[in-house]
Amino acid sequence: MAHRRPSGFQTPRVYNGRMKPGGRDIRATLERGCLVGDGATGTQLQAAGLVSGQCAEAWNLSHPEAVAAVARAYAEAGAGVVTSNTFGGSPAKLASSGLEARCEELNALGVRLAREAVGEAVFVAGDLGPSGQLLEPYGDMPLAEARAGFIRQIAGLSEGGADCILIETMMDLAEAIIAVEAAREAAPDLPVYCTLSFQENGRTVFGVTPEQAAERLAEAGVDGMGLNCGVGSVQAVGVVEAFVRATPLPVIVQPNAGMPRLVDGVTVFDETPEEIAANAKRFRDMGARWLGACCGSTPDHIRAIAQAVMA
Repeated sequence: MAHRRPSGFQTPRVYNGRMKPGGRDIRATLERGCLVGDGATGTQLQAAGLVSGQCAEAWNLSHPEAVAAVARAYAEAGAGVVTSNTFGGSPAKLASSGLEARCEELNALGVRLAREAVGEAVFVAGDLGPSGQLLEPYGDMPLAEARAGFIRQIAGLSEGGADCILIETMMDLAEAIIAVEAAREAAPDLPVYCTLSFQENGRTVFGVTPEQAAERLAEAGVDGMGLNCGVGSVQAVGVVEAFVRATPLPVIVQPNAGMPRLVDGVTVFDETPEEIAANAKRFRDMGARWLGACCGSTPDHIRAIAQAVMA
């Protein structure tokens, strides 16, 4: 299927001293219609040879063609926004590979690789995941240290030319808020979106409901919010309904391709492209605006979503 450009072109606006690609603003696009997001990155890189447990962000340096190919495949499948290969790009995460000193470089490069792969017709979201550490009072990482790390990462994403910051797979709402605050400090002109990971009971592992998350994230100044990972599209329905009721901001829905299960020691996800696409269309009809997928998904899942929600 030919790539379908997202709707919402408008008068060019200037952010961070440069003209946005194509003169477009992702906030205006989401106000006017839907955007199709991308799918899983890690498993696509593993299919290209990344060893489980290896630092995916290091591939921005060592295997740039493979990283770019993932973004290109999702754009060709119909995604209007792709994420940079920087999910684990915080200093705390990179420390396990001895790469924390190259935090800004790896994050900027991740955005540039995605941009080179998809051109100017597709938005590039600077991707940011959890620090991987438990923050005080549950763990040992001081809040100030987590904030400083996120500021470094976001500075790199901004330097690389991200169209927005996407904070995702957050389980601790407090850490999510710290990341949002860091984005407002390090890249004040960039839109900031945040998604949390929910369980089948409709709450995060820390017991936060969508309504509670919506209130806190809105107070922190996000431009949109929602869920990713954690559950499949079937289990996500109640959480999506709650977010749409709780906030007028754009709601993001990027569930897994089903609930994970082990088969001969391998984690598999059973939702077919047709199944996740049918639920994506349902989410669109509920009022969600950014529709993609997470673990277990492939370009085939995104192609089916694009066909379902952008028709």
